[in-house]
Amino acid sequence: MSRLSWAILGLPTLIAVVAGCGGSAHARASAPTPFSYGATTPLGFVDRGRVNRNYPISVDDVSYTAGRDRISAYLVRPTGARGKLAAVVYLHGAGGDRKELVVPSTWLAARGAIALVITAPSTAVPEPAGLTGVRFLRWQAQIQARDVVAVRRAVDVLARRPDVDPARIGFVGWSSGAHTGGILAGVEPRLRAIVLMSGGVAPVSAYTALARPALRAPIRRYLGSIDPLRYLRRSRNGALFLQDGRRDEIVPRKALLTFWHATPHGTKIAWYDAGHALNDRAYRDQLAWLAGKLHIAGPAVPGAATGP
Repeated sequence: MSRLSWAILGLPTLIAVVAGCGGSAHARASAPTPFSYGATTPLGFVDRGRVNRNYPISVDDVSYTAGRDRISAYLVRPTGARGKLAAVVYLHGAGGDRKELVVPSTWLAARGAIALVITAPSTAVPEPAGLTGVRFLRWQAQIQARDVVAVRRAVDVLARRPDVDPARIGFVGWSSGAHTGGILAGVEPRLRAIVLMSGGVAPVSAYTALARPALRAPIRRYLGSIDPLRYLRRSRNGALFLQDGRRDEIVPRKALLTFWHATPHGTKIAWYDAGHALNDRAYRDQLAWLAGKLHIAGPAVPGAATGP
């Protein structure tokens, strides 16, 4: 599991790494804005063809560029569909890849939508060995920004397709993918519906309180720049659905609640009798909510499963 998951693993792991020293402890007063990108840069979209057979939902092996990264993805769509459809980007948890959420994406496609299921740069790019202190904090901020840009470029891919309605694009992120989704909620206005599954975080102030004085300013700078709590507050009213397990064995309940409390008033949250992976009921609720928010009205694809 990548250390990108610091937000859900608790304080000791991150503090131990940061305290290892390395690099200057001085930070500039103003935090960077790391999530901008060249929207007019060619997408470099490549479709290598279908990877499944004998099923009415097509899964294509595709890729596109996002800054320095080439993003591997699955394009999931109902065969024979006509007109402009809603679309959703799916993002896995720490250490996962595009295979992790491909099955839920087929349930959505079976209801009459398109999905793009991506592998994040934080999975595809190995973590440099021996990073500690400020160097680690800087890398943490950079790789998280690359994940955010990868999703923003995924939105570009979908919005430019002739079979997608650019006004009906959503996002589903699980675990560390929900962490990325929390940032996207405040920086990507084209996302009309955002589902955050098992997402939680400790506030940056909790890390600075445990750090030695020389590292407090770099922690505020680098971790503050990728703090989802900061961006969740900017999200559109009614655009978020948080799904959490009462028996989550990875994210403490306090961290799940901290995530929720940072969202606008009226954000939908549902608790399930489940662990970190959630359960079938959560996916059924998610599909129904996305259908309502993105106006996914079918018809259902004959012979394809529309849910668990």
